[in-house]
Amino acid sequence: MKYFFINIHTHKLCAEDALCISNVFADDLHDNNNKDSGFFSAGVHPWYIKDDKTLEKRLTKLEEAVSHPNCLAIGEAGLDKLTETDWGLQVKAFNEQIHISEKSSKPIIIHCVKAWDEILKLRMQEKTTFPWIIHGFNSSEQMARQLIDTGCSLSFGKMILNHESKAAKVLLRLKPEDFFLETDDDDIAIGEIYKKAAELRDISLDELKKQLIGNFKRVFKISLTDNTL
Repeated sequence: MKYFFINIHTHKLCAEDALCISNVFADDLHDNNNKDSGFFSAGVHPWYIKDDKTLEKRLTKLEEAVSHPNCLAIGEAGLDKLTETDWGLQVKAFNEQIHISEKSSKPIIIHCVKAWDEILKLRMQEKTTFPWIIHGFNSSEQMARQLIDTGCSLSFGKMILNHESKAAKVLLRLKPEDFFLETDDDDIAIGEIYKKAAELRDISLDELKKQLIGNFKRVFKISLTDNTL
């Protein structure tokens, strides 16, 4: 089997040598082109919720999107203490998407800004059985351990390019099965993220690719072949 790059979360076009989960916002879900060009996640981002009416419309679109075979995950969804969106509305939106995740048997790609305790509390309170993937992780090793212990995976992006960052230091200590790599909305090749991760973990690029392909197959319960790309 060919060892290609897995880009677990991106807002950009997917590289030819990568398998991507492209982020799709609820307002874009009417565009079938977004859903026919490869794997995607769909969700209601906490930045873009104006009121209850807007939220209900987007949740309705999301319910339709998750039935598409290329929709592998809910998200990005989560909580953000730096956005102007009403906190109660954020919590409501996130809770609804947790329930959609459970009903559709799909993982959630999590957006979290300064709301780690709340994310952990909801993870345990809801007794959810499907994986949560914390995208763009850049917090402490202690927080990483707490999240992983509740069944979450961590995803790392450009922050690991700075070997002094929290993200880089945490990545060094994780088990292979506990993480993914991503580009998010940054103008950087997924291959560059992989090269740095392989360097930090002192393994070959092919070994890292093999590990993350295994993680992808396990978390998303999907078979991959040389013809997948």
